[in-house]
This record gives sequence, C-alpha cells and structure tokens, in this order.
Amino acid sequence: MLAWLTLGSGKTDVSNHMLRIYAHVLSLILLANAPGFSQITKASPDFEIQKISEGVYALLRKEPPGLTVNGNSVLIINEDHVVVVDTTLTPGSAREVLNELRKLTSKPVRYVINTHWHDDHIMGNQVFRDVFPGVVFIAHANTREYLPTTGLTNRKQAMSEQGYPGFLTALQSRLRKDESVFGGPMDEEERATYASDIRIAERYMAENPGVEIVLPTITLSDRLTLHDGDRHVEIRYLGRGHTSGDLVVYLPKERIVITGDLVISPVPYVGSPQSHPGEWAATLEKLLALQPSTIVPGHGPVLRDYSYVKLMVRLFASLKQQVEAAVTRGETLDQARKSVNLDEFQNAFAGHSRMRKLIFRNYVLGGGVEAAFRDATAR
Repeated sequence: MLAWLTLGSGKTDVSNHMLRIYAHVLSLILLANAPGFSQITKASPDFEIQKISEGVYALLRKEPPGLTVNGNSVLIINEDHVVVVDTTLTPGSAREVLNELRKLTSKPVRYVINTHWHDDHIMGNQVFRDVFPGVVFIAHANTREYLPTTGLTNRKQAMSEQGYPGFLTALQSRLRKDESVFGGPMDEEERATYASDIRIAERYMAENPGVEIVLPTITLSDRLTLHDGDRHVEIRYLGRGHTSGDLVVYLPKERIVITGDLVISPVPYVGSPQSHPGEWAATLEKLLALQPSTIVPGHGPVLRDYSYVKLMVRLFASLKQQVEAAVTRGETLDQARKSVNLDEFQNAFAGHSRMRKLIFRNYVLGGGVEAAFRDATAR
C-alpha cells in the first residue's frame, strides 16, 4: 500500500488510487520440523508469530504503520494439511512465512486463501504454488477479475518513476536532510516510519522483475466451507468495504475470524476508487454478528474485544451520512471535502501521533471522502 505524497515539496495530498507492491519468486526452502512453540516467538525482524488457538497461528507484521505496509498472514494446521490465509507482499517475505510454517509442521499446504486482491496479500502465491504442486488458491470472483486487468496496470505504474522510484527518492532525501514533512526536523516516529517505508519499497523494487500473478483456482461470491476432521474453515463474503472482493475466514468452533483489510489497525486505509466506505459499516456489523472471540486483522495486532471494530463502524457510518448529506445539498466533491468533519475520529484513531494523523488525512479524509462521494453519487 502506497500513499502518494508529494514529499519532496512538503505537500500531503493523496491521489485517486492506492497501489500495492509485489515481487519475483525465490527458491524452495528445506523442510524442518521443530515441535513445541511458545505463545509468541520472534520469527524475523519484521514479524512475530502468535498462537491463537490449537493449530492456528497469526504472523503479525511489526513494521510501524506507514505510507507503505505489509500484511499479516495466518496459518491453520489441520489433521493432514495446512490452510494459509494471505501470502504477503513479496516472494521473499512469503518464503519467511513458509520457513516458520516448517518449524511448526511438515504437513503440506493444500489451500491458500487470498482475502482480497492487494499485493501485500497475494504476491507470495507463486512461492506456495511452486513448493506445493496442486495447492488450491481461493478468492472472491472480483479478485480474479481484478488481478490481470486493473491490478496489472497499477503494478506497472508503481514501477514507473512516478511510483516507487520517486517515492524512494523523496523519502531518502528527507531522511538525509532531516526535513520533516510537517516542517522542521523529524521526530523519532517519522524517522522510523520513513526507514521502514524505504525497506519495504526497496524490497519491492529488488524482487519485482519476473513475478507471476497466480490467479485463484476457485472463486466464490457468497460462502464456501472447507472440512478436515472436526475443523471447519468457513470462507465468507459479507459485503463490500476495503474492496469489492473482501473475504473473511471464520473458524466457528474456535470463534476466530480472519478479516483481511476489512479491519486495519491502528488507522483504516481507504482507497479511491477501490474502497466502498458507504457499505463498510454494514459489512463490519455482519462480521460482529458472527460473535467472534478473536479477530485477526489484515494489519495490526490481534483483537480480543469489539471496541476497535465498533470505532471503525462509527467512522464509516458518519462518513457515509455526512457525504450523502453533502450530495443531497448539491455539493461538489471539493465542497464535500470541506464540509465533512471527522475530527472526532482522527483524534480517536491517531491520538497525538503526527504520522497517524497524516495517514488518517491521506486515506480517510482523502481517499475515503472521495470513495464515499463516488458511492453516494453512483445510485
């Protein structure tokens, strides 16, 4: 995910779309089986493993929330096979996921579920396909339609000078000069965020050539259940939100829901034209109706209560109501940007963090208002 900031000039405007990053395939790793695993174990500098339930492990990214990010993955170890949910933004980081899986089990990966089409959730697919011939890839029908069309165009644009190369140059220049986008010198949070963004972007640029996009083998538009012994893995489409192809993975026995980017912490990323904030709140209400005890978001820590998701519901309900009222008054998009007031939510999500406020302005006040305006005027 990349926020298109004109960092070189000090402006913080975001364009009409978000692009994701991707990579080329790295080689197969050796099998290793290390029984016994602590509740939280350091796996790499960039993620940690958290045991959610017996046989269910979340690989949680540790990079700070920034202008470009990587996504969480989940491993579901069944009686005779493994289900992987989301495969990260590069084959290299997917190989790291696979390496950690091999410390847990030697069972083969039979299914890979992509919760949606953004590259930080799908670009490791080829690694799993090459290591596990016959693995089945599952996604929403809209994901299969998007990947070789708009997705391909966006990836090409990300590799152009206006994409990651320019983004890298601007960040490196600011770090070198110690020039904050807010004016004056950087604080530690901004410096750490830019350093993380640079690492992610450089990995993208290094691993990009030759990557193959693996399309889903099976698509759905409603619901699909995988059965293995007494484990039931329900794959559900609850409605539009972050994209029009968002899937959640629900384990009813364990009451675990894996949300993809329908839930993103600590600040929601909303993109225009891909997101649908006009429907996002209703989709999250359906998610809460499952009454999960554990929520694994697409970005951020595991959630054990509903407070954060309810805050997202309130945000998108308010955004929808305010934008629809602006449209009813005959306002243009530029006028709606000025009349919509989300200060309460910016404070709730970002607190005193300047970087989180910047992310909120770019993705919620920027792309979010535009996407809500598009939803409201499409009827």
